[in-house]
Amino acid sequence: MAEQKSVKRVYKSHFLTNVLFRVDFPKILELTEQKPPSKFQEKISDKYPIVKEVEGEIQKYQFKKALDCVETEKKVSWEFSNKEKTKRVFVDSDFVFVEYLKYEHFDDLFRDVKLIFETLVDLYPVRITNRVGLRYINQIKIGSGDPIDWNGLIDPSLFSVQRGFISGENNLLRSMHYLELKEEEYNLKFQFGLFNSEYPNPISRKEFILDYDCSTNEEIDISKIFGKAKEFNKIIHEWFEKSIQDGLREIMGVVNND
Repeated sequence: MAEQKSVKRVYKSHFLTNVLFRVDFPKILELTEQKPPSKFQEKISDKYPIVKEVEGEIQKYQFKKALDCVETEKKVSWEFSNKEKTKRVFVDSDFVFVEYLKYEHFDDLFRDVKLIFETLVDLYPVRITNRVGLRYINQIKIGSGDPIDWNGLIDPSLFSVQRGFISGENNLLRSMHYLELKEEEYNLKFQFGLFNSEYPNPISRKEFILDYDCSTNEEIDISKIFGKAKEFNKIIHEWFEKSIQDGLREIMGVVNND
């Protein structure tokens, strides 16, 4: 992909369906004892008043008398949501994530990230992280037009395989692609293509996925995660701009173009 000058643009609308900031850390023993995080709930209840217990299972494999033995252990996690259920916080014994299902601006997400993780550090002995990641999922849906042709909307290198390699395009069921890149000292996982919401039927709707997940697996002090969130946001924005063309920018409506 050709290098382009970094441009900071703000749009009137977007195609983001999920934005997720997640931090993994060494296990919090108190949360493995299936005790509800009541103090955590109290501190975030103004923004996240709805709480739900999420039950799961952990499978442990042991070797006994030449036979593999699988033991199942119950696991409880906790989910907190706002009244509209457009954003949620998921608390597990070794990770926490904040997810927006209706995203407007990074500043809103950042304020919630500060609230959640400052509260977590205040209540539990979390000092270092195992992984920090920010993910943006764009589901671009255009009302009409050839579902295979994205000229003028998406960079041609991201969809040329459909035109240049595959014959009988009406029979195409799905065309998703995956890149994993080193971006500065971070990892960027980039999934893109024609996901096809009507699968396994042939593609008939004009839909394109741009899914960016920027992260670090390096152990860092948890106080540094807020700076990482801002860095990841900048990197993902730059890659989004590399991925699209002016036709899509016109659809979203450029507010400012610095």
